[in-house]
Amino acid sequence: MEQQNTSYLVPVDFTPAAESATRFAIELAEKSDAEIVLIHVIKSQNEKYKAELDMTAFVEKNAANYAKLKTKVFEGSLPDEIGDAAKILETDLIIMGTHCITGIGKVFKSIAFKIVEKVPVPLIIVQEETSFKTINKIVMTIDLEKESVQIVRMAAIIGKLFNSEIILVAKEQSSSHDRQRRNINLQVCHKVLDEKNIAHKVVLVEGKDFVADIFKLCKEEKADMLAATYYQQHVHIFTESFLETLAYNELHIPLLTMEEESSKSAGFRAMGG
Repeated sequence: MEQQNTSYLVPVDFTPAAESATRFAIELAEKSDAEIVLIHVIKSQNEKYKAELDMTAFVEKNAANYAKLKTKVFEGSLPDEIGDAAKILETDLIIMGTHCITGIGKVFKSIAFKIVEKVPVPLIIVQEETSFKTINKIVMTIDLEKESVQIVRMAAIIGKLFNSEIILVAKEQSSSHDRQRRNINLQVCHKVLDEKNIAHKVVLVEGKDFVADIFKLCKEEKADMLAATYYQQHVHIFTESFLETLAYNELHIPLLTMEEESSKSAGFRAMGG
């Protein structure tokens, strides 16, 4: 059977954050020979002509030398159109800047995570200050829920592209039951990473301030990417506020995330997952 091409989708709003996301996508695409589709969402057809001119200028500035690139302008709401485009184009990965997330006031949930919830593919969130460098180390969060390991498959694919080391970070647990649940998840991660010959290790932290522990570890290890599964349940630690904090980290490290249910069904067909 002929293998389908890898496709990356990059929503752009012509801001510096979108420029960073586009450059990041190109660096990833060059490693996997992927097609990049830049999309811009407008509110009405009256905006289309200007949007197409802006898109042309954006490509000339940021992606003129990447041949496997397409552009599209859609009318509608950003989450809906990105979700629909990702399904139609059979996108493997969405890469977007933080400005796309917060461009309409306090809408981190209504933009980024509506997108995560709508598509069965991972999302990489890139800050304006993020400068692409070789991804040598990926710090990935693991907890007691089995769904927390779902993102490991995508992290492993990126790790394989860049020969990265994956650092699994989890909390110390006082009860034997919780230690058992955590260790089962770590075993699943070990199996996936061993099968792909990805170097990896486990770091256990005290966990009183898990976010602070994660950022401290990222700084010590000079991490190049964070990875965490997103949960819709608001009682869970890995929900919107947790992911938002990771996405806006002061180290400007990109965040790889994916919704728990979507990650179970994603095929990563062309990326080798």
